[in-house]
Amino acid sequence: MSSIYLLEEKPQDPADDYLAHASDLLTQTTFSLVIGGTALFWFCLLRSRWPDVYAPRGRLLFAAPARIGKTFFGWISMVLHVNDADIMFTSGLDALLVLRLFRMLASLSFTASAIGLFIVVPAKVLLDPDSNPETRLYDRVVTAAMGSKDSLVVHFAFAYVFTALVYFYFARFAYETVALRWQYLLRVRNTRPARSVAVTNIPPELAEEQRLKQHFEQSGLGKVLSVEVVPRIERLGVLVRRRFQLLERIEEQVVVILGNPCPAVSYDPDALHALLTSHVHGDGAAEHWSEIRQVLHQWALPKFQTERGVRALDKMIDQLELRLRRFQHADSVLQQVRNEWFLTYDGRRDRSSTVGFVTFENAASAHLAAQTFTFSQPFELRVDLASEPRDVFWELITLRASSRFMRTILSLATYILMLLYWLTLAFLLSTLVSLDSLKTYFPWLPDMAEKNRWLKSLFQYTTPTFMLSLMNSCVPYILSWLAQLEGVQSRSAIQASVVRRYYLFLLSNVLLIFTLSRAVLADYSKWIENPALIPRLLATRLPTAAPFFLDYVILYALAYYPLQLLQFGSISLAMFRRMLCRTPRQFADALRPNYVDWAFILPQPMLVFTVLTTYSSLAPFIFVLGAVYFVIGGFVTKYLLYYVYGRRFETAGQFILPILKALTGSLWHYYVLIIGLCALKGKVLYVLFLLPLLYINWYLLSRVAAQFYDNGQFVPADMWSASERSTPSEPNTARGHSQPSAHAESSRPSHHTSTDYLLPRPHVPAPFDDVLDTIDRETQGSGSRLGERMRRRVEHLWTAVFRRIYVNPQHTPQIFHDLDRCYSLTGRSLSQTNYVWEDEDLAESPREAPATVTPRFSTTFDNDDQMRAELMLARDQRESGIKPDEFTDFSQSSVSLLEGVLDEGLAVYEHPYLLGNLPSLWLPMKK
Repeated sequence: MSSIYLLEEKPQDPADDYLAHASDLLTQTTFSLVIGGTALFWFCLLRSRWPDVYAPRGRLLFAAPARIGKTFFGWISMVLHVNDADIMFTSGLDALLVLRLFRMLASLSFTASAIGLFIVVPAKVLLDPDSNPETRLYDRVVTAAMGSKDSLVVHFAFAYVFTALVYFYFARFAYETVALRWQYLLRVRNTRPARSVAVTNIPPELAEEQRLKQHFEQSGLGKVLSVEVVPRIERLGVLVRRRFQLLERIEEQVVVILGNPCPAVSYDPDALHALLTSHVHGDGAAEHWSEIRQVLHQWALPKFQTERGVRALDKMIDQLELRLRRFQHADSVLQQVRNEWFLTYDGRRDRSSTVGFVTFENAASAHLAAQTFTFSQPFELRVDLASEPRDVFWELITLRASSRFMRTILSLATYILMLLYWLTLAFLLSTLVSLDSLKTYFPWLPDMAEKNRWLKSLFQYTTPTFMLSLMNSCVPYILSWLAQLEGVQSRSAIQASVVRRYYLFLLSNVLLIFTLSRAVLADYSKWIENPALIPRLLATRLPTAAPFFLDYVILYALAYYPLQLLQFGSISLAMFRRMLCRTPRQFADALRPNYVDWAFILPQPMLVFTVLTTYSSLAPFIFVLGAVYFVIGGFVTKYLLYYVYGRRFETAGQFILPILKALTGSLWHYYVLIIGLCALKGKVLYVLFLLPLLYINWYLLSRVAAQFYDNGQFVPADMWSASERSTPSEPNTARGHSQPSAHAESSRPSHHTSTDYLLPRPHVPAPFDDVLDTIDRETQGSGSRLGERMRRRVEHLWTAVFRRIYVNPQHTPQIFHDLDRCYSLTGRSLSQTNYVWEDEDLAESPREAPATVTPRFSTTFDNDDQMRAELMLARDQRESGIKPDEFTDFSQSSVSLLEGVLDEGLAVYEHPYLLGNLPSLWLPMKK
C-alpha cells in the first residue's frame, strides 16, 4: 500500500526523462557523422584505386552493370541514375522489390513526420498550457511526450491517422508487388522452374516416373514433359567429396613444385594436364611416370635446382604420384557407380526418396497443380512450385519425414536456448544505458560523465549500441546453421527462415529488453511488493526508453550504412584468403563476387520500422530520423545489389509479402503502448475507442494479408489465357520454333481482370431512377436522407482512395516496357523471346546423361533440354566473363552450392551427384 501511495503522491511523468535527454541527439549525431564521414571518405578513395574489388559485378560477361568512373564522387550520380529496369535485368525482381520496400518506408516516414511535426507537436503545446515556458524550441520539436491529460486527444487522433497511413502505403505496395510478380512470371514462363513443381511425400503406388506422369495428366492438369524422382545416394556423395578433396591436394602439390604463376619459359599447362590425367596401367606406367618426373624437374622452381632441392622435389613427386593414383581410383569408381546406377535402378522404394520434380509443357499447368489437391490422402503427394535447381539444397532434399520432424524439434529447442542466453546478455548490457547502474562498479564514472555531456552520451548511448550491434552480428550465421539442421530443402527457404527468426531475435533483444530493463531495474522492489502495479509501472517506464532508440536510429543511418560501403568484413576476409591462396582455384574463389544474403539486409530495417511505429506518437521526430535511415539505406543497398552482390537464386518476389505482413504486425507494439498510456492517465473512453484498432489489425493480418500471400504466389488463370491470346505466335524457346495459338485470330483479350470485383461499381442510371428518387425523398425522413448522403460520400471517398491503391495486374507495368526498349538485343520484342540472346556461341549446352545409358530414375517424355534453368529475364551471371589475371583464368566455376560439384552443373532437376559436372585438374598459370 505504501508503494501505491508513493506512486499516487508523485507520479512518474515520461516527459521528464525524455526531455532530459533531448540534447543528446546532437551528440549522437556528431559521433555518427564522424564515423560515417570517415567511412565514406575511405570508400571513395579505395573504390577509385581498386574498382574490381568494390564493384566486382562489373567484370561479369552477362547482365553486368554499367562501369563507374574513377572520380571521387562520380559513383553517386551513377547509382542515382540506375532505374528499375536496370535493377530487374541485372539483379532480378527480388532485388527490385527490396529497393522499392526501402522507398515505400521512406515515403511513409516522410509523411508521418510531416503530420507529427506540424500537427501533433503544435497541438500538444496548445493543449498543454502547464508545460515549462522555458523549454527550448528544439526540445519541443524533437519530443511530443505526454505531459498532461489534455494532450491525449492528439495522440488518440494520431493513432487512427497513422494506422490509416500505414494501411494505405502497405496496401498499395502489396498490389504493386503482386502485379509485378505475376507479370514477371508471365515473362519467364518458358523457363524450367516456371513449368515445374516439387512433389513431396510420394506414396508407394506413385513412386515410378510413368505412374506419376499418368497421375498428373489423368487429373487434367496438362501434358507432362519430364518426371524426376530424387534417389537416395548419400554414399555416392561421400565419394564425390573425397574425389574433390584429393583433387585440391594434388593442385596444391603441383603449385608447390611449379609455383603459380610458373616462371619456366617452356612451361606448357596443356601438355602437363594431358600427362597428369592420363590413365596408364601395366608396363607403360613406369615410362609414363618417368616422363612426368622429367617434365616436373624441368619446370620446377629455381629453389629445387640444388642438390638438396632435387631430393626434396623427388619426395614431393612421390607424394604427387600416390595422390594421383588415389584420385584416379576414386574418379574411376565414381564413374562406374554412376553408370551402374542408371543400368541397375529399378525404381525400388529403398533406393528412391519420396521427393520428385515434375515439369509440365506450360507454366499454367504447374501453377494449377500447385493449387490443387491431386491425391485423396491429405498428407501425401504434396505439390508446390519448384525452386530453381541451383536453389535446391540437395544435401537435405532426401531426408525422411520422421527425420525432418526430429530435426525441427531439435532446431527449435536450440533456438529457444540461444534466445534465452542472448536475452540474458542483452539484459546485462542494457545496464550501460543507466549511469546509476554503473556507479556500483565504477564510482568515479558518473561524476566524470556529468561534467562532460559528450562523454556522458558516449557511455550512455553510443557504447551500448555498438556493443549490441557487435553481439548480434554473428546471430545470422547461427540461425542459418539451425535452418540447415532443421532440414530445410532450399536456400531461399533457409534465408526466409533466418530473416523471420533474426527479426524476432532483434525484436526481443533490442526493443523489448532495452525497454523492459529500465522498468525492471528502476522498480523491481515495487513489483515484488505489489504485482498489481506492473501494468501501470510498465506504462510509465516504457516511454523513457525513447531517447535510446532515437540514438539507435541515428547511429545506423549515419554510421552503419557508410560502413557497409567499405565492406570491411568481406574484403578483409577475401584479402586474408588471397594471402593464403596458392592454386588457381583458390584465387578464383577469393575474387568472385559475393552472393546476396537477405538475412543481413532485411531484418535491421524491419526492426527500425518497428521502433518507429512504437514511438511514433511519443516522439514524432523519430520519423524524420527514420526517413533519413531508409533513404540512406536504400541508396547503399542499391549500390551493393547492383555493383557488388551476385544472386544465388531468384524467387520472383515470393518472400516480400511475408515481410510486409511482419511489418504490419509491428503495429501491435504501438497499440499496446498507446492504450497503456491512456489507461495510465485515466482516459477510459480513449481506451474503449482505441480497442477497434486491435480488431482491425487482427483482421488485416489474418484475412487480408493471407489473401495477398496465397493469391500472390500463383498467376490467375485469366492472366494465363490473356497472355496466350495477346501473343499470336510466341517463340517457344524450349524447342527453338514457333507454335501459333489455335484461337489467336478469333479471340480477343478480355477487359475484365480477376480483381475487377474489388473496384467500386459505377452508378448506371435506370429508366425510372428520377421517379424512384423523388418517391424516396418524400417517404424518407431527414435522418434517413442524411444517412444516405453520408453513405454516398463514404462510397465516393472509398472509391477515390481505392483507385490510388489498386493496381490493375492486366496492365503491363511501365518497367517491362522499359526493359523491351532498353534490352532488345535481337531486334524483336523481348516480351516474346523471354530475354534470350540468339547468339549460338553463347548458348548453353544441355547436360546429358552418360553415353549409351538411359536414366530410369529421371524420365524425359519430350525434348526439354534447351529450357533455361534460371527464373531470370537474362542469362545467369557467368564467372567466365571475369578477366583472367596472372594467378587464375577462371576456366571453371566455383564449388559453393554442393561440395564436389561445379556450380554450373546445377542446371536441371537431376541429382548433381549423378549428373553434375565434376571439377577437373586446374594447373598453375604461365608467367
